[in-house]
Amino acid sequence: MFCSSINSFELFPFQVLSTEKNERFMGSTLLLTTKDNKYIYKILKNDNCNELDFYSSINKQHLLKRHDIIPKFIRFVLIIEVGKKSKKIYLRKSFINSILNKKMHNLQHFKIESAIEMKNFLSGYSNINIIDLKLGTSWIGESKNDSIYNLREVFTKTFPDEDLVQEFNDIFCKIERIPEKTEFMNGMLYKLKSLRKSIKQYMIINNSCQYEIGIRIQGLISDKITISRQRGKELTSNETMKLLSEFLKLSPNLIRLTRKKVELLKFWLERQKSYRFIATSIVLAFDRLNVEKCDIRWLDFTHALKQNRKNEEDFLMNEGLIKGLDSILKSIENIEIKTSY
Repeated sequence: MFCSSINSFELFPFQVLSTEKNERFMGSTLLLTTKDNKYIYKILKNDNCNELDFYSSINKQHLLKRHDIIPKFIRFVLIIEVGKKSKKIYLRKSFINSILNKKMHNLQHFKIESAIEMKNFLSGYSNINIIDLKLGTSWIGESKNDSIYNLREVFTKTFPDEDLVQEFNDIFCKIERIPEKTEFMNGMLYKLKSLRKSIKQYMIINNSCQYEIGIRIQGLISDKITISRQRGKELTSNETMKLLSEFLKLSPNLIRLTRKKVELLKFWLERQKSYRFIATSIVLAFDRLNVEKCDIRWLDFTHALKQNRKNEEDFLMNEGLIKGLDSILKSIENIEIKTSY
């Protein structure tokens, strides 16, 4: 194999198994991990550097880092697909340089992608109970300052009763069949994909409990129940809050840790004026074999949008995140009220 003599190693899909051993990928983005499960790699789709920029802006003394509220960011890396099975290989910088210097004739057969490397905060867990909550009520294109806003307004007003998401999917399938795409075509494709994402986000938020309580279950795996991403969209607010409370009750230490980190995150969000956040997540987890071993992290910053003083009104859109954090804190209060009797 091409990489056998190179100082690199293979990556695998990060997965959490239910008690029935069904493979489940939490959330909508496929993450990669090392064989020892110590590190996580997230590919930056369409070279979107929002997440990289956000992590890079967090210094050692930042509240989010000092209290381990977000994953530990390590560095920017490059990943390559090698072989017929398109296996993912992490590349050291020296390896990339050697490829470019040698100008290898088969370089076009390799797909190189940028990614961020993070420490896997679930490394060392024997059997994971986990819940992934989508947080907030904002979507791409909601603000007049969003690059996709005007395009969204034109499409939704011109075709109010049409399934634009499906129509975009059909267009993308046709574009993918074009052998050579121009820079203009790639630029237009990116805008249309952003528009599709905007419409999907709006529909999901406004047709699920997320609009009312600021959170929605992306996935849940515990000893007693497994909730899929699709099922999470169908749950009512009461059902979602009940499931969250039932999950937290299984680990008293997770309750304490969740309250601490969520209160700190809320404190920071209410005061910061640098970012507007769309479609971030809160992940809570504990080890089934040792319920006191647990963690909670705020993550998914693909749409962490840097703001300036001219669009300060956009910060009001972070109120959906506060609503979601309040719902998590309320679920803890409900547990404490019931256990006090």
